[in-house]
Amino acid sequence: MIDFLAFISHNLNINPNQVRTVNMYGLVNKAVKGLVLEQFGEETWQKIRETAQAPDDYVAMQGYDDALTYRLVGAAVEVLGVPAEQILHAFGEYWVLKTAAIHYADMMSSTGSNLFVFLQNLDAMHSRIKVSMPNLNPPSFRVKSLGDGLLQVDYFSSREGLLPFVVGLIHGLSKHFDQAVEIEHIDPKLNPLPSKRMKIKYQLKA
Repeated sequence: MIDFLAFISHNLNINPNQVRTVNMYGLVNKAVKGLVLEQFGEETWQKIRETAQAPDDYVAMQGYDDALTYRLVGAAVEVLGVPAEQILHAFGEYWVLKTAAIHYADMMSSTGSNLFVFLQNLDAMHSRIKVSMPNLNPPSFRVKSLGDGLLQVDYFSSREGLLPFVVGLIHGLSKHFDQAVEIEHIDPKLNPLPSKRMKIKYQLKA
């Protein structure tokens, strides 16, 4: 059987030792299961979870080792035969359009009525979520307007290798707000901050 931490480390350029240091809430793993069930069915989910040596279900508010989530991604890569980046991107969209829409509908509505405002308020939203999830270790986003329809976004996270998931989140938000986006990744050599920097061109709402 594949060493999934080594596999994901190779494919997503992450440090496997760091993967073991942070806990992920069960809600994330439940969403991974939901995505697989919706798009590929029960049989495929069972193959993925068995390959990852993962449980069938998760307690939403309970912490799980990050390594479990990465194993699920690695197992999905093997079972589905698609790149890890594609799986993480799809999961990012699913998180916005399905998981957040169900579990955080009111918070989604209050965080912003368009893409720019929502991204600006992401850190504040995470702070509110931490009231009920005190062990949450969310990413941070620094958002700067570069003019009408153009943003600079710096993404900071203690978790490595999840930029494709964040890009999926942004595309999910673009669908949620009906604002098309184009994302440009900035060369790390041109970014003085310890972040992943993107420029996002987005459609202005009438």
